[in-house]
This record gives sequence, structure tokens and C-alpha cells, in this order.
Amino acid sequence: MKNIILSSHGFQKNKELKKQLLLLLLKPTKELSAVIITTASVEWKEKNKHAVAAREALENMGFKKVDFLDVEFDNSEKLKDYDIIYINGGNPFYLLYHLKKNGADIIIKELSKKGAVIIGVSGGGVVLGSDINIVNYFDKKSNIIGLEDLSALGLTDIIIYPHYTQEIEGEVKKFESEFNCKVKRLTDEQSIIV
Repeated sequence: MKNIILSSHGFQKNKELKKQLLLLLLKPTKELSAVIITTASVEWKEKNKHAVAAREALENMGFKKVDFLDVEFDNSEKLKDYDIIYINGGNPFYLLYHLKKNGADIIIKELSKKGAVIIGVSGGGVVLGSDINIVNYFDKKSNIIGLEDLSALGLTDIIIYPHYTQEIEGEVKKFESEFNCKVKRLTDEQSIIV
């Protein structure tokens, strides 16, 4: 059974995210552990203010252990030690490259099938879909590693546009028309349980 949350911003601006997470848990938080994947924050990693805030929020919710993990450098097998996988935002191209390179993509898919809660925030949410074409369409220049295979983890077929504002609506509609798809627009206060 898949337990996936796609979020635009995370705990700071999305007050419902904590409630949504708690609804998916089968055990009390004091019996569960969480890990925050920091890879997408190319320069800041575990010092990224959003990763730090996520850790603080999870600790305040009572999780017995909350750690950072960077799949660019850390062993992806460590992901198997956690019940909640929180994929922090940042550069989706960089994140996807390293998730695939180190086998974290396969482990996350396995954990999802076993009931782990997977939370994808911003770019971390985009990589849970079937591909990251939407990022390529709107922000080609962030492909700093020249990623050519834009297929993603495929845990959901939902395409999200995080940090949505009304000003971008015309471009999002153009993308939907060009790629014959539907995009879920998420403001910073919104998330979706899959």
C-alpha cells in the first residue's frame, strides 16, 4: 500500500501537512523513525533551512529518530532503517540523478510497497511522479548535470507544479496542452495525499 504525500513547501507554510502525515501512520510516532534526504539542496545539504525546519517539525511530532541522509555520498541501504522518507526540495535534476545512481530510487519504491510513508516536497515531490518533464519545461537551466533521462520514480502518475501562483497559469495550461496531461497546482500551503 502506497502512502505518499506530495507537498509544495513542507511543514513551515503547510499547517495541514502534519495532520496528513499523522493520518497515514499505523503506529505512534515514538515508535517510528524518519529520514530527510538532503541531496537536492546542492550547496547546503543538511544545512538547508527547509531541511533543518523539517527535522525540527518531525522531532516535535515525537519521532524516536530523525536523521539526514544524502544519497550523493551516503549508502542508500540506510534508507531501509526508516519508516518515513522525507525528500527535501531543491534541484530535481541533481536529486533524480543521484537517486538513480546510488540505487535509492529502487529502495524507495520497495519501501513504498511495504507501507513506508514517502513525503516529497517541491522538487522532492516532482521526482516521485513518472518524469520531471515539467521542470525541464519551466527551468531547463537548472539541469546542471546534463541529465537526459527524465523518467522519475513513478510512485504516482500525478504531475505537480509546486509553488504555484496564478501568474503562471497560462504557462501551466500551455504545458498541459503540449504534453496532453493534467497538472496539480500546489501553492505553498497545499499538499496531496496519494
